[in-house]
Amino acid sequence: MGTELNPKQSIDTFSYTKRLKFWTSSLWHVVYYGMDAIEIVLAVSTIMIIPAMLFAIWAQFAVMGRFNRYSNEASMSGMTGAQVARRLLDQNGCSHVTVELTRGHLSDHYDPRKKAVRLSHDVYHSISLAALGVAAHEVGHAVQDETNYPPLKIRQLVIKTTRLVNFFLMPLIIIGFIGMFVGLHFLSEDFFFYFIIALCVMFGISFLINLITLPTEFNASTRAQRMLDVENIVTNPDEQESVRRVLGAAAMTYLAAMVLSLVQFLRFASMLIIIAGRRR
Repeated sequence: MGTELNPKQSIDTFSYTKRLKFWTSSLWHVVYYGMDAIEIVLAVSTIMIIPAMLFAIWAQFAVMGRFNRYSNEASMSGMTGAQVARRLLDQNGCSHVTVELTRGHLSDHYDPRKKAVRLSHDVYHSISLAALGVAAHEVGHAVQDETNYPPLKIRQLVIKTTRLVNFFLMPLIIIGFIGMFVGLHFLSEDFFFYFIIALCVMFGISFLINLITLPTEFNASTRAQRMLDVENIVTNPDEQESVRRVLGAAAMTYLAAMVLSLVQFLRFASMLIIIAGRRR
C-alpha cells in the first residue's frame, strides 16, 4: 500500500513531477498541434527580452556618453545653460518661471508646482552644447505647462511614479528571473500563480507610465531645438546636429524603458493566461 498524500499538498504543491508534466505537455502541444496566439506571444516576448535589455542598457550609456562628449564642446553663443533658460522662458511667455540650481548629475527637471526650471551644476554654469540642449529641453516642459499641453497634464499626475518605476525597472526584471526559477522549483502552485499576477501588474503599470511620458519628452525636445534656432542661440548646422544628438539620446531612455516594460508585460500576461487555463 502506498503512502497516503495530504489532500492540500496534492492540490497546492507544484511538485517536480507536476512541473515536468506541465512543461512537457506544453512542448508536445507546440510540436504536435502548433502554437496558438498566446503561445506565440509568450515565445516571441521571451526571445525579445535580451534585445530589449540590451537596448535599454545602450540607451543609458548613449545619453551619458553624448552628454559627456558634447559637454566638452563650447557653443558659439558663449551663453551658459542658466542664461539660455532665462532667455527662452522670457521669450515664450514664461517670465514668471524661475531658473534654479539643483544638486546631482543630470538631475535637471521642470517643477510645475513651483514653476521652476532646475538645472544641475554641469548645465547651469556651462556654455557647452550639451548644457544648452538640456536647458532648452526643460524650458520646453515649462512652455508645455504654460500652453496647457494635454500629455504634460497627464504626465504630471504620474511623474513621481515614472521616476520610481524606471529606477526599479532593472531590479524588477532580475527579481522576475529569480522568482521564475524559485517559483518553479520551490513554491506552491497558488503562490507561483499570484506571483506571476504581481509581475504582470507591475510591468503593465510601468509600460503605461512610460507610454504617457514618451510624447511629452519628444515634444519638449522638438520645442527646444526650435527655440534655440528662433532665438539665434544655436544656428550653426554642426551645433544643431550636436544638440539634436544629445536630446535624441535622452528621449531614447524613455523609449527603451517602455519597450522593455512592454516585452516583460506580454511575457508574463501570456504566461498567466496559459497557467490560468491549465488550473481549471
